[in-house]
Amino acid sequence: KYGIKFFSVGGGVGIVYESSFVSGSSGWWKEQAPARHQLSIQQYVDAILPPLRELKLRILLEPGRLLVGNAGVLLTRVRYLKQTGQKKFAIVDAGMNDLIRPALYHSYHEIVPLRESQRGGERDKIDIVGPVCETGDFFARDREMPELREGDLLAIMSAGAYGFVMASNYNSRPLPAEALVRGDKFALIRKRQTNADLVRDEIEAQL
Repeated sequence: KYGIKFFSVGGGVGIVYESSFVSGSSGWWKEQAPARHQLSIQQYVDAILPPLRELKLRILLEPGRLLVGNAGVLLTRVRYLKQTGQKKFAIVDAGMNDLIRPALYHSYHEIVPLRESQRGGERDKIDIVGPVCETGDFFARDREMPELREGDLLAIMSAGAYGFVMASNYNSRPLPAEALVRGDKFALIRKRQTNADLVRDEIEAQL
């Protein structure tokens, strides 16, 4: 009657954010309670398809975040540390223009120090913030982290979905490079932007 050919069920299967680093191991999943287990695409389809069959339409799913969300990691380096009263800050070289999800809707991203020696021991609350001149430029607030030092590399997890595609050149910041990693091999797939790249498409006008 209305010529409808497709029916979209909207958002797809969620991903693990709070334990994204360790969830890369199959052993971690075996230790989780059944209620914590992530749905597979097949389980998701089996649950929603029966009541939708009678529509006799093509059903659309959106599994993109499940496929790429935890495949992406944003690497950033601690530029310096500061403390204001009881508040501690780690200022990193990545900013909200590189990964805007925490600033935009306070999304949680696990942040992991790359030095293994830092992953144990005492932890303290600290804000992980970027260098952009915005109060909303942050990746984590009051996050319990091991002691950080200037120069430390941090991995901001779950950056594969709504990460690079939502990045911008805000504050005249060049976009970072992207590398593809498979096992012990890696390749550069997108070069880092330069300041020249930011103005390359501008055209001088004579008015």
